[in-house]
Amino acid sequence: MNVLLIPPTYRYTTQYPSFLAPCDFASGFAYIAASLKAAGHHVFGCNPNNAPGYPSALDMIHDKIARAIADTKPDLIGLGGLCTDFRFLHDALHIIRHYAPSVPVIMGGSVITYDQEFIHSTLKPNYSLAGEADDTVVMLADALEGRGALEAIPNLCYQKDGRLTFTEKNLKFGRDLNEQPFPDYSMFDIEGMLEASMAARPLYRFYRKDPRIMPIVTARECPFACTFCLHGHGGRAKYRARTTENVMEEIKQLYDRYQFNILILLDELFAVNKQKLDEFCQSLIEYRRRYGWDFNWMFQTHANARLNLESLILAKEAGCSYFSYGLESASKRVLKSMKKGTQPEQYAEAIAMADQAQIGFGGNFIFGDPAETPETISETLTFYRDHCSDIHCFMSGIQPYPGSALYGVSQDMGLIPDKLVFYQTIDQKVFNMTQMPDAQWIGYLRAIVAFDSLPLCKTVDVTRIIRRALQSRMTVNSGRQFWELFAECPHCNKRFSYIELTEPDQVPTHGLQIITGCEHCCKRIRLNVPVAKDKGLLLPIETDPHDEARPIGQSMGVANSGDELPQFQNASEEVRAFLDHMVTMCEQKSYHAAVAYYDAHRGQFQFHSALVEFDRLVGNLRHKLAA
Repeated sequence: MNVLLIPPTYRYTTQYPSFLAPCDFASGFAYIAASLKAAGHHVFGCNPNNAPGYPSALDMIHDKIARAIADTKPDLIGLGGLCTDFRFLHDALHIIRHYAPSVPVIMGGSVITYDQEFIHSTLKPNYSLAGEADDTVVMLADALEGRGALEAIPNLCYQKDGRLTFTEKNLKFGRDLNEQPFPDYSMFDIEGMLEASMAARPLYRFYRKDPRIMPIVTARECPFACTFCLHGHGGRAKYRARTTENVMEEIKQLYDRYQFNILILLDELFAVNKQKLDEFCQSLIEYRRRYGWDFNWMFQTHANARLNLESLILAKEAGCSYFSYGLESASKRVLKSMKKGTQPEQYAEAIAMADQAQIGFGGNFIFGDPAETPETISETLTFYRDHCSDIHCFMSGIQPYPGSALYGVSQDMGLIPDKLVFYQTIDQKVFNMTQMPDAQWIGYLRAIVAFDSLPLCKTVDVTRIIRRALQSRMTVNSGRQFWELFAECPHCNKRFSYIELTEPDQVPTHGLQIITGCEHCCKRIRLNVPVAKDKGLLLPIETDPHDEARPIGQSMGVANSGDELPQFQNASEEVRAFLDHMVTMCEQKSYHAAVAYYDAHRGQFQFHSALVEFDRLVGNLRHKLAA
C-alpha cells in the first residue's frame, strides 16, 4: 500500500513564512513512517514547511499537498497533530478531498486522543486513531488490504451504517519501546529541516555557529498528573523509558546519517532520577570517545528527579549544555493546586547547581491557575527577580487544552460555550480561570507577556556585524540575511558571536534585540544592535571577503559524506542545462513533456537557489494542466 503522511505546518495560523527545524517537527510521524515501512508498506512524506514564496500558508499547503498526491498516488493518507493544529487539519483535509476524493484519510495525534468523537464528527476523516498509533496504524493499513478486521483494531473510530463506530478503547496498547523501529525522517525533507536549524529558537542553537539540530525521544508519557498537562489523565499509558543501550544505538544511526551537532532530548521527563542521568552520561562519554562524536545536548526533567552537583558535572563532561525544569509557579499555593509536587526551594537549588556546573538552566512560569491571585503572581515575580534573571526563563498564561484537568474546569465555569469556536480560535483567546475580575486578570496577563518579551537579563551592545552569504530557502528571493553579531559576554567576559536571520530593512527603524545565550557560559543575554532615531544603524554591515555564497553547512564545518559537496559545487552547469531544457520545451508548448522531464530529473539535484522559484512555477503549471 502507498501511504502518504502529511505533518502539520509550523505556525500555520500565526506566521508565514516560518521555518521548521527538526526540534519542532511532529516526531510521531517519523515513528509512524518507520512502523509502516517495517511492515512492508510504501511510505511517502509531504512536509508542508520551509517553503517561502507563496502568497500565504494556505496557498503553500495547497500546492504541496496537491503535488504530493499527484506524485505518489496514495492508497491511504495520514494527517494528525495537536489541538492547536485544528485549522491546518481542517484546510488540509479539504484540499485532500478535492484532489483525492476516493482516498481514505486517517487522522491521529493528541487532537484525536483527547476529543476523538467531536474531532472526527467535525472534520470527518475516514478513520481516526487515538493514543500511540505505531502499531494500530499498521493494523489499519493491513485491514484495508484485506488482512484483518477493523473491529480488532483498538482506539479506532470510523463510519459504519451512517453512524460513528468506536472499537475498544485501550490507550495502553503498544509494544515495548525498545522493540519499536527507530523513527524515519528521510521522507520529510530532513535536510531542509536541518538547514532551518539556523532559524530555530535561539535557546536551541546558540551553542553552535552552524547548528544542525536533531531530536530524540527516550521515554513516553509522564508519571505525574499536573492539572494543566495532558499526561496522567484519561487512561493514558504509563511512563516508559527505553534502555540506555537502545538510545545510544539510535544516536549512532542519526549521527552517522545526518551529522547533527545539537541533540535535543524531547522527553518531558528524561532523567527520572540521578541514577538514570549518570548511566546515560557514562555511556555517552564512552560512545563519544569511541566514535568521535561532537555535539551539544540538552534535556528536561522534574525537580523531584533530585539531581545533584556531581550528576550535573558529569553531564557537562558528556557534552550537556542545558537542562530545564517545568517550573510553572513559585507560589506554594499554586503549585499545590496544580498538583505539581514541587517546592520553589528546589528550583533555587537547581539554579545554583547549574551555575556551579557551568550548564545552562531554564524553565517556564505559567500564570492563571484557578488558585492564582495578585499575591501568588507577586510571589512568582519576586522569585524570578531574585533567581532567574540570568537563566533561560519564560512566562505566559495557562491555556486549558483538551485532555487536561483545566479543560474540564473551564467547561464547568462556562468558559467554552462553543467547542467549535474554541478549536478555531485556540491560543487566541484569554481564559480567566481565576477568581479575579476579567479586566484585572487581563491586565496582569498583558503585563506578564510584556515582561517576558523584555526580561531582566543583562544587555550588551553588539560591536560588529558581518553579513554571511549563506544560500538557503530562508534567504532566496527575499530581503532576509544572516548576520553574525559579535559581543562580549557580561557574565564570563568572553568574546562570542551569534548568527541571526534578519530583515535588514526593518532594523534601522525598529531596532534589533535578540534574547539568546553565551556559547561559553550558557547564561541568558540580550544582544542589542545599536540604532539611533535620526541616524539608523550605528554599525557598518561588513561582508567577509572570504565568505563566498554557499549552501548552509558547506563552510561551517558540517561533515558531509565525501561525494555530496563536490556534486553540489559542480552542479551549476548541470542545473543550467536542466533549466534550459525545461524552458525550451515550454516555449514549444510541450507542457506535459516538460513536467514529465522535471519529475524524472529534478531529484538528482540538491538544493540550489536557482531551482526554488522554478519549483513553484512547475507546481503552478502542474495545476493548470490538471484543470
